[in-house]
Amino acid sequence: MKIVFFGTPDFACPALEGLHESNEVSLVISQPDAPAGRGKKLKQSAVGDLAEKLGLPLIKPQSSKEKDILDLLRDQEADLFVVVAYGKILSQEVLDIPKYGCFNIHGSLLPKYRGAAPIERAILEGEEETGISIMKMGPGLDDGPVALTASVEIAEKTSLELREDLSHLGAKLILDLVALIETKGLNLKAQDDQLATYAHKIGKEDGQLKLGQDSVLQMLRKIQGMDGYKGAFFTTKDGNYKVFKAKRVDRQIQDLLLVDGDLYLKAQDGCIQVEIIQAPGKKRMNTRDYLRGNSLSL
Repeated sequence: MKIVFFGTPDFACPALEGLHESNEVSLVISQPDAPAGRGKKLKQSAVGDLAEKLGLPLIKPQSSKEKDILDLLRDQEADLFVVVAYGKILSQEVLDIPKYGCFNIHGSLLPKYRGAAPIERAILEGEEETGISIMKMGPGLDDGPVALTASVEIAEKTSLELREDLSHLGAKLILDLVALIETKGLNLKAQDDQLATYAHKIGKEDGQLKLGQDSVLQMLRKIQGMDGYKGAFFTTKDGNYKVFKAKRVDRQIQDLLLVDGDLYLKAQDGCIQVEIIQAPGKKRMNTRDYLRGNSLSL
């Protein structure tokens, strides 16, 4: 099939690579280069880098609504548009161009967790499983009919680990979609809007460990879910300490924080032991190693 691919972060790369191997990707569209790192130098997206590596035509428009972009999209005479974490809303005018429509790889089991941060929200909300949905795009936010889904257990996976798993699962499912379209076996199922939930963007406040108030599960899920962002944290007189790995332990502590060779944080229903920590202005470290040369108190 002839495909135009829209995508930006590394989450989209496995799908682009898979489609390129077995179909004709005539054009790749990614977001413009953006400042990154301490020097804030302009950096191309992961999808942009991959497109260049694969020798695929690449454009990075400010908007897909511009006439020359619309004309370029029509000139492709594409069978399918595939969208993976592109980061911009596509107009109905764009969605109407390809022969078989425009399909999105979404990182949740729709209609749950429509929106910007479905993978992280599933972890933070304590879900036992999540997955990938292949959805035909319409004018609404992630509310189009679903073609395919597949689920995975969350267990103790961090957001980074889960994102990696789902990116490869999405790449497999989008190839299944192409096969279904080619064999005229595609069956779309409307979403039940009454079951829909919204995955708001992740903010720093989502990672705050509320000592003595959060349950053990809430603490552990914040640590898992914020791994791909700036980390979960608790606040002391010296600033915010970030936590990147912890475990539930069967120990009773009286204070909100206990240093006893190891670091323990009190939850509403127990406590957790912190295994990987990052002190203010420092690199992340094994907690025991950090405590050998440093004190810590609220």
